[in-house]
Amino acid sequence: MAPVLLAGAVLAGLWSAGRSANPGAPGFRLDDAWIHQVYGRGLLHHGYLAYNDGVPTTGCTSPLWAVCLTPVHAVAGGDPDTLVAAVMALGVLLQLAAAAAAGILALRLTGDVRAGVAAGALVAMATPWATAAYSGMEVQLTGLLLLLGMGAAVSGRWTPAGVWLALAALARPEAAVVTVVTAAMVPWISGGDRSAREAVLRLLLPSVIGGALVAAHHLWASGSPLPATFQAKSAASLTALPARTAAAFRDILPAVPPFAGGIAWLALGGLFAGRLAARSPAGGDARRALPGRVALRSALPAIAGLAFLLANLFLIDPVDPDAFYHQRYLLPAVPLLLTGLAVGAHGWGTRLRGRAAAAPLAALVLLAGIGAARTVTPESRHLHNDVRNINAVQRRIGTWLGENLPAGTRIASSDAGAVRYFSELPVVDVLGLNTPEMLDPTDEFLRAHPVAAVVLLPAWFRGLDETATMAVYGAQTEDYTVTGNPNMRTQIVLAARPGAAADGPVRVRFVGFRPFAVDLIETPGASP
Repeated sequence: MAPVLLAGAVLAGLWSAGRSANPGAPGFRLDDAWIHQVYGRGLLHHGYLAYNDGVPTTGCTSPLWAVCLTPVHAVAGGDPDTLVAAVMALGVLLQLAAAAAAGILALRLTGDVRAGVAAGALVAMATPWATAAYSGMEVQLTGLLLLLGMGAAVSGRWTPAGVWLALAALARPEAAVVTVVTAAMVPWISGGDRSAREAVLRLLLPSVIGGALVAAHHLWASGSPLPATFQAKSAASLTALPARTAAAFRDILPAVPPFAGGIAWLALGGLFAGRLAARSPAGGDARRALPGRVALRSALPAIAGLAFLLANLFLIDPVDPDAFYHQRYLLPAVPLLLTGLAVGAHGWGTRLRGRAAAAPLAALVLLAGIGAARTVTPESRHLHNDVRNINAVQRRIGTWLGENLPAGTRIASSDAGAVRYFSELPVVDVLGLNTPEMLDPTDEFLRAHPVAAVVLLPAWFRGLDETATMAVYGAQTEDYTVTGNPNMRTQIVLAARPGAAADGPVRVRFVGFRPFAVDLIETPGASP
C-alpha cells in the first residue's frame, strides 16, 4: 500500500508542479498519442483497426492500447477534453498498479517485505517513467504487463506468464524478446528435464497464437505480415547497437532516478553476490536449490529489462534523447530494471548483520527520493509545455481543416495524429505509417487518392514546384520542447494555386526527410 500511496503523491506533483506551462486545454505531449486515439475511435465505430473510416490498416504499433482506448472513447462521447481526462486517468491507474506489481515481484524474489516496498517506491519515484502516465501512450500498459509476466514466471506459473507476456508484445512489439529470453532461461532455472520443456511450451504458446493472429490481421489489411510502422520507422542495425546502447545509458537512463551518476547500478551485483532468500517456483526455500539457479531467477527481471532495451535500441536510434518521443521507447523496461535494483540491494544486505542489513535498500530509496525531488518540477514543466506545443500546432491545424474543408475532403499530412482526429477528414499519411501505400506509391494509387491540402513541416520538406502550391494556413508555437529541433515548431497547410489544378489534379512532389508526391486538386475551402 505504501508504494501505491507514494506513486499517487508523485503523480500529483508531476501534474501540478509545472501546470502553468500550459494554461490552455489539456492534451497529449506527442502527436503519436492522437494517432492512438484515432485507432481507438475507429475500433469503436467499425470493429477493427482503421485509420481512415472503413479502411483497415496496420499503422497501430500498439493494438492492445487501441483496444484499451475503445471503451474510453465510448465514455468520452466525442468530447476531446473528456477523452484526454479519461485517458490520463487510465494511465494513472496503470502507474499505481505498476508500483504495486513491482513490490509484489520483489517480495516473491526475496521473501522480504522491505525489498517489496523499496521496489514499489523506486517505480513510484522514477519521474520520467511516471510522467508517461499522462502521455496518452502505451508506456505504463507495457511496463505493467512485463511486471505481471515476470511475477508469474518467477512463481513457476508458466501459462499465466505466457499470457501476460503475449499481451505485453501486443502493447509494444519489442516485448516479444522478453518472452524469448525468459523461455531460454527456464531450463537453467528449473533444470533441463521434461518439466522444463513443458514449461517452455506453455510460456511460448500464447505469444505464438497472438503473433499469428496479428500477422493474419496485417496480411488481411495490407498484404504484409509486418506492420506499416515497422517498415516506415525501423532503423535496425546490429553494428550500431553498441553506440546506441552507450547513448541510452549515457543520455536517457540517467534521467531516471536513481540512475543518475551510475552508482545505483552497483546494486545489480547483489543479485549474484548476496545470500538470496528467494522462494523457488515449486515452493520451499530456494537456499535448498542450486545457488546459480536461485541467482538467475532473482536476476530475471533485470535481464528481461535489459533485453527489452537492447531490442528497442537495435530497431530505433535514440537520436533525440532529451525528447520524450525517444525516451518513451525505452521507458517500459524501467520497472523491471528498478525491481532488479531492489532485489540486488537486498542481496547485498544479506551479507550484513543486524540493522545494517537494510542499509543498501535504504540508500537506494534515498537516492531515488533525492532524484525525484529534483526532477518533479522540470519533468512536469516539460510535460505541460509539450502539450501546449502540440495543441498550438497539430491540434489547431486539425481543427481549422475540419472547419474550412467540406466533410469527406481528402488531405495529406506528415504528422498524422491530431490532424486526422480533429479534422475528421480522410488523411493520406505521406510518411507511410498509416497509409502503407505511400512507402512505395504507384501512379494508380496517387491518381485514386487526390488531396485538397497538404500539411507538412517546412523543416522536413520542400516542394519542387512551388508555382503550383500556396500556403493557406500555418501554425507556430513558442518555447518548443517536443523535439530537440526548434524548426519543427512550425507547420503549414498547402493548397493548389488558383488555376493550377483547373483542368484536373496536378502532381506535386516534395523532397526532404522522405520524398513523396501527391495529386493536388482545387477546393474552394482551401484558401488563405
